[in-house]
Amino acid sequence: MFITNKQAEVKGSQAMLEPGHQGWHFVQQHLLSPWFHTTIVRCEDGLEFHDVVFVDGLPALTSLLELTETGVQVRSVQLVSPGWLNGTGDWHMDILLEIARSQDGASLRYTLHDGRHFYFPEAQTDASGKYSVLVFPTREDDGKGPVNTPSEPGP
Repeated sequence: MFITNKQAEVKGSQAMLEPGHQGWHFVQQHLLSPWFHTTIVRCEDGLEFHDVVFVDGLPALTSLLELTETGVQVRSVQLVSPGWLNGTGDWHMDILLEIARSQDGASLRYTLHDGRHFYFPEAQTDASGKYSVLVFPTREDDGKGPVNTPSEPGP
């Protein structure tokens, strides 16, 4: 969950924003847990709008992915991982290719674009055989799913 503070509210921002939205200079997160940095595209009146959405966890990411039927397309998902998860001691953001759930439902395996795997909530050794329930695909056959491949340099 992200937390906002009244002092962080952008005063007078209602004139620039859509109805029901508020502007914030910053948001907080008390838990050192992974979250998702997503890029979405929405089409309105023939125009494409690109937005960045900070998503606090898997249930919210799943809800965002289901918005494809309302004209919103998720273009990319990046995992923002705390140092205890990625092993560096610092926060990192990496392109996410896949999320798989363990068969017992107790753990997630994040697969990154460079082939690394992070396990949440518990770090595990080679448990790839136990993670068979795909939660987040890299690309769906119908073309509606996010395409999360790193940019390739041109010829």
